[in-house]
Amino acid sequence: MNEQAITETITRLENARCHALVEGDLTALGNLVDDQLVHIHATGQVDDKPAYLRLVEGGIRFLRVERQDMRVQVHADVAVATGRLVQSIEFRATGERREMDVITTQVWLRRDDAWRQISFQATNL
Repeated sequence: MNEQAITETITRLENARCHALVEGDLTALGNLVDDQLVHIHATGQVDDKPAYLRLVEGGIRFLRVERQDMRVQVHADVAVATGRLVQSIEFRATGERREMDVITTQVWLRRDDAWRQISFQATNL
C-alpha cells in the first residue's frame, strides 16, 4: 500500500470513528481503536480502551464531531494524523452541553493488516 492509499485509509477510518461517536456505535468504535489505546483528553484525563468506551457509552453524548485540516504522515506501519477537531458534547449525568475546539495528534498502527488508533491526544485551542 503506497503513502497516498494509507492517507486515504486513515482519513476514512477517522471519519468512521467520528461517525461512530455521534451514533454511539460502541462496536464500530471498539473495532477502530487498538486494545492498547492511550486516549488523552483535552482535560488531561487519560483513558485506556475500556475506560474510553465506558465514557462514550455512559458519560458523554457526542452531538457533533467534525475534522478540519487533518494531515497524515506515514512511517511504514505507523501513521500520525494531526488536525483540528470541533465537537459538541453533552454530559449525560447533568445535560450540560459544551462546544470543544481542539487540535489532536493521533497515532494509527497497522497490525495484522488492519489500522487501529493506538494513541490520541487533544489540546484545547
